Amino acid sequence: MRSHRLLVIFLSVFAITGCASRQWNLPVGTEPAAESYTFENRLPKSNAGDVFVVLAFSGGGMRSAAFSYGIMEALRDIQVPVRGRQRRLLDEVDVISSVSGGSFTAAYYGLFGERIFEDYEQRVLKQNIQGDLVDLLFNPLNLFRIMASDYNRGDLAGKWLNANIFDGKTFADMSQGDLPYVIINATDLNTGTTFSFLQQQFDFLCSDINFYPVAYAVQASSSVPVISAPVSLKNFDTGCEERNADWVAEAIKGGNITNRNYLVARGLKQYMEPGTLPVIRLVDGGVTDNLGVRGSIMNPVAHYGNVAEMSGAFSEDDLNQVKDVLVIVANTQVYAPSKWSEKGRDPGIFSTISASFDAALNILNTATVSLAQESFQRWADGINERRLPVFEKVKVHFVTLTFDKLTDPEEREFFNSIPTTLSLPEDVIDRIKNGAHHMLVTSAEFNDFIAAVRD
Repeated sequence: MRSHRLLVIFLSVFAITGCASRQWNLPVGTEPAAESYTFENRLPKSNAGDVFVVLAFSGGGMRSAAFSYGIMEALRDIQVPVRGRQRRLLDEVDVISSVSGGSFTAAYYGLFGERIFEDYEQRVLKQNIQGDLVDLLFNPLNLFRIMASDYNRGDLAGKWLNANIFDGKTFADMSQGDLPYVIINATDLNTGTTFSFLQQQFDFLCSDINFYPVAYAVQASSSVPVISAPVSLKNFDTGCEERNADWVAEAIKGGNITNRNYLVARGLKQYMEPGTLPVIRLVDGGVTDNLGVRGSIMNPVAHYGNVAEMSGAFSEDDLNQVKDVLVIVANTQVYAPSKWSEKGRDPGIFSTISASFDAALNILNTATVSLAQESFQRWADGINERRLPVFEKVKVHFVTLTFDKLTDPEEREFFNSIPTTLSLPEDVIDRIKNGAHHMLVTSAEFNDFIAAVRD
């Protein structure tokens, strides 16, 4: 009798684990061809040609999701003159690039548009997502599922996000109509480089991004190492033409280790050998670029190796029209002292890992802001040098919003004490939203941009 019970238990466990299957990406040509997820196809067509607006949403869990949402509310409420009529500044946003918690907001708007102002707060910001994911993990059925060799905590979380937040939508549904082109960013553990969810990146996997669920991209973007598990993608051995990008071979041949194209191309070269790299593993985008601005919008992959002209985003005609470029970086990094540090205790294993990660992240954020601003300015200088005198010069308005810019010490201390988690009290969410709105509308750089477009 006991052996029968053991057999039933064994068969039940086998059935449960057998039902768990990983969400894989599909190879090029598996499904009917759809409009590629590129700048050329998905940038909003009705936006003003003389203004180009980029939003960059950083990591930081629900703190960054709420802060980026507050920015979007502010942009919705600000009117600017476009072609002789008033238009919401939000409707002039061309690109949203995001990492980690900021990817929740970016992806939701890229999929659902105006609906974000109706249900995002209750469905995401004020929902105990962290609690739901913990309950999901400790469900006995799921504990058996993640025992499988090809199913992990990242797969489990991605499946939950797909069903409960992003409604099973894929990149074929993203950035349609006049919605901004959304770039969700993760980090490739294999190459140590930024992995941006756009077709140009998937080309190197011989894969079509259109059929990949957005929820899994968001999960990859926010999959903190150790705490969560990587999201996996297949690198198909199909010999597709898309993989053979001339600029990659040229950059590697040049061998200039200080050149960004070379550094990115060296990582991409590994994708060209699928026999030795059949699967790539993606984790939190903050590992390489926690602001999602330099690693994506200024990534050679996005522009076919030609960042100098941002050829992925701008045609020759576009380059002649653009006058004002607005870049808003929503940086929600915090500088909170640790409890073990305040009490003079030795840090534990997880505290040490967390403190080391935060230290590296804070240094990286500071450097990334500076490098991103320099990259945009170099791009503008290059365009201005070749622009005919009849055309106005391009001006870059670079707005960085960070808690350290708060002048009130108590306010700054409050925001720096907000933890990085996927669940925050409702009053904290409201305070973050309001703080983001206030910081944007009082920013000197932002008001310079508003004055420029209203002249």
